[in-house]
Amino acid sequence: MTDNSANLNLPYIQQSQAQKHVTHNEAIRKLDSLVQLSVITADQTTPPGAPEDGDRYLLPAGVTGVWAGHATELATYEDNLWIFYPPRKGWLAWVEDQDLHFSFNGTDWVTTGGSSAYQNLDFVGIQATADTTNRLTVAAEATLLTHGGAGHQVKINKAADTDTASLLFQTNWSGRAEMGTTGDDNFHIKVSDDGSTYHESMVADGTTGKVSFPSGVEGLVPTEFGDAPLVNTAYIASQRPGLVTNATGLLGSSYNYPASFTFDASTSPDLPASFRFDGYYGGKVFMDEPIPIDPNLVYRLESYLKQESQPGDWSAYTNGEKHRQYMGLAFYDADELEIQNKHHMRHRHGGTDSLTTLAAPLTPGDTAVQVVDTSGWNETDSNVDERGLIIFGYQGSNGRRHDFYSRLVEYDLFDLGQVNKTTHVVTLNQAFPVSLGNPDDPNGTWPAGTPLANCSSTGALRYTFYTVLYVPELDKWYRTANHIGGVDRSGTNDKENFPPGTSYVRPFWLPNFTNRSGGYAGHPDTGAGHSVWFTGVSVRRETLSAQERVLSGSTSGKIDIRVPSTNFATGSVSLINPNQEITET
Repeated sequence: MTDNSANLNLPYIQQSQAQKHVTHNEAIRKLDSLVQLSVITADQTTPPGAPEDGDRYLLPAGVTGVWAGHATELATYEDNLWIFYPPRKGWLAWVEDQDLHFSFNGTDWVTTGGSSAYQNLDFVGIQATADTTNRLTVAAEATLLTHGGAGHQVKINKAADTDTASLLFQTNWSGRAEMGTTGDDNFHIKVSDDGSTYHESMVADGTTGKVSFPSGVEGLVPTEFGDAPLVNTAYIASQRPGLVTNATGLLGSSYNYPASFTFDASTSPDLPASFRFDGYYGGKVFMDEPIPIDPNLVYRLESYLKQESQPGDWSAYTNGEKHRQYMGLAFYDADELEIQNKHHMRHRHGGTDSLTTLAAPLTPGDTAVQVVDTSGWNETDSNVDERGLIIFGYQGSNGRRHDFYSRLVEYDLFDLGQVNKTTHVVTLNQAFPVSLGNPDDPNGTWPAGTPLANCSSTGALRYTFYTVLYVPELDKWYRTANHIGGVDRSGTNDKENFPPGTSYVRPFWLPNFTNRSGGYAGHPDTGAGHSVWFTGVSVRRETLSAQERVLSGSTSGKIDIRVPSTNFATGSVSLINPNQEITET
C-alpha cells in the first residue's frame, strides 16, 4: 500500500502508526484547500502583506518572495505558512476577481467559463454544426431577439459599398429571395425560382430615397383595365385638350416627341415649351404614343411651327432660306399594327370598283380565280401593285373580320391580259399562295361569296396636318389647322377620311424636308444648324361638323365632310370643305 492517494496526494494512516491524528489532520487540510477550489486571483505575483488563514491564489509566471519557484501552483495560507500544491491536469478553480472558471491543461491555467469566456469564439453551433462560413448556426423552430429595456436593432455591416449586406431566404439550401444592400448602397429586393437567376423587384435609391420597380408591378388596378403603365396627374393634364400627351411641353421634357427634337422652353407661342429640330432632313419621324380615336367622328388637327431666319444672301432661291415642311398621320388598327395604303386600297378600271366576291371556292395552289364580276379589274396598268389580290377575310386578335380592311394582300399575282372580262376568271401567273389562305379552314380554302378585289396602292403619305408648307415669314409663330373624319370605304385612300380599321393614329413630320447637304429641288443648303420649332400638336373632336357618304361615282364609299368656318366681321359660322389653314399667332 502506498503512503498517499493517487489523485489529491492525501496521506494515508499507516498500520500501527503513532499520532494518527497528525496524518488525518494533514489530509483534512489538503481537502480543505483543494476541494471546491476557489481562489482570490490568478494574476498576483507578490504575496499579500497580511493574508488571512485559508486565502488561496493561483500563481502566475514571475512570482516573487516566498512564492518564487511555484508558478502555476496553488498557494494556500495555513497556520501562518504558505503551503503550495502542484496542480494536476483537469483541475478546476473559480477565480473570484475575474468571475471565471479556470482549468489546468497540464501546462497552464486557462479560462473555461464565465461571461468573458464567450468572447472571440471561432464558432457557435446551437443544435447544429457551425463552419467557417456560417460561424453562428442555429437549428430551431424560431429565433427570438428582444429588447433589453427599450428598442432593439439587428445590424448587418459590410466593409465597402461594393460588398453585400443582406438577408437571404432559401429553400432546401437554394436562394429564393434576398433583400439588402447588394453591390452598392441602394436597398434591393430580388427573387429567384432556381437560386441562380434573380429578378429585381424593388430598388430604393440610397441618395434620393426614390423607389423603382425594375420588373414592373401588377395588381394596382383591376385586370380589366389592361396592362398599360400607370400615369400621374401631370401626364393626364398634359393630354388636354387635344389627346396628344405633352403636346405643349407641360411635362418639362421632350417626352412623346421624336428623339431628333430638342425640348426648348425658351421659345414658344405662349405655351410651356416647344420642340426644336436642327439642320438637315433625315427622314420621317414619329411621336412615340399612338392616339386612340373614333374614326366615325371628325377631328380638327392643329399644331404650331416657326422657322428661324439664316444670315446670308438667299435671293437666288424662290423661297429664300425657307424650307418645305410636312406633317401627317400614320394609322393603326386595334392591335397597333400600321395600316398601309395597300391594306385597304382597291383598283378601279374606268372608275368602276374592282370589289366583288368569289364565284367558286379558292384554295392555295389554285391557278385561277373565279369571281362574280371583273369589270373593275386591271387590264392596262403594268405596276405590280395593281396586279394582285386583296381578300377581305382578315381577322385581328379580337376576332373581328373587317369589310374594307385586310392584311391579306399580295402583289404581282397575274399579268396584263390574264383578266377575262367575259368569263370573269383571273388566271394567276403562279399558284395561289398559302399566305393568303383562309386561317379558319384546314386547307386554307375561301368559300364562294368571300369578298375580294384587285389590290392597289400608292406610295403617298397622308399629310393630314399640312403638306408643302412654307411659313409666310421667318422668325414668327404660326398655327396650322386641318380636318379628318369618317371611315373611307371607297378604296381610294381619300385624304379627308380615316382608313378602314383605324383605331389609333400617330402624328409624324418630315422636318426641314428640303434642307439637304448641297441643296435640294431649288432650295439652298442652309446648314446643319438651321432650326424649325414645333409645338401644340392637337387631335381634337370637331363637334360642329357634318358628314355624308358618297353613294355613287368614282369615289363612292368615301365620306364628304363639312367643318365650321367663322366670320368675325359678320359673326357668322358656315360649313365648308376642309382645307389646310395657317394663321399667325
